[in-house]
Amino acid sequence: MPVVVNATSGDPAANSYLTVLEFQAYLETAFDPNEVADALDDGPTLVMATRMMEALYSPSRHLIRPATGSPYYIMRPTWTGAVATATQRLLWPRIGMFTRTGVAIGATIIPQELKEATAELARQLKKGDRTLDNDVAVQGITAVRAGSVSVNFKNEIDVMKAIPDIVFQMLVPSWLTDELYEPAMMADFNVVSEI
Repeated sequence: MPVVVNATSGDPAANSYLTVLEFQAYLETAFDPNEVADALDDGPTLVMATRMMEALYSPSRHLIRPATGSPYYIMRPTWTGAVATATQRLLWPRIGMFTRTGVAIGATIIPQELKEATAELARQLKKGDRTLDNDVAVQGITAVRAGSVSVNFKNEIDVMKAIPDIVFQMLVPSWLTDELYEPAMMADFNVVSEI
């Protein structure tokens, strides 16, 4: 059954930031004409790209336990502002948001920069599944040597790589909070037994 793309701003049933026609228009501006022809069947890809943008920029924190030193949390960037209505399904449209040049974005608008960033993510999803864990990245392997066998691991694992750097750079910086580090308070238990 084909996926129906609903890109209606603020709709309780919306599942995409942009329409298939807007995705085609994005592809026409910069890429291979074959990609444009294939875009008519890309409803599922647009929906998945929107889901990824929603999930990766929603509040979340990850506990890091370094080999030395105290554990801490990394809070990844989240959308600034607030959702425009209580009934909308997606995190956009938002209030309190501004364009790159400082102009206020209307409470019913999905900005062009977000549409283009989502279109770029969809384009890259078509080339390969970015949602699969990269075993090397997940394990934090930084170097491997064959002679005398050696493997080096990093202390932190990059949890944001599902979003390509270019997609992140296409977003307006003021739309996202900074990544934050917060100490993790570990519980200290004294076990007392009664005999």
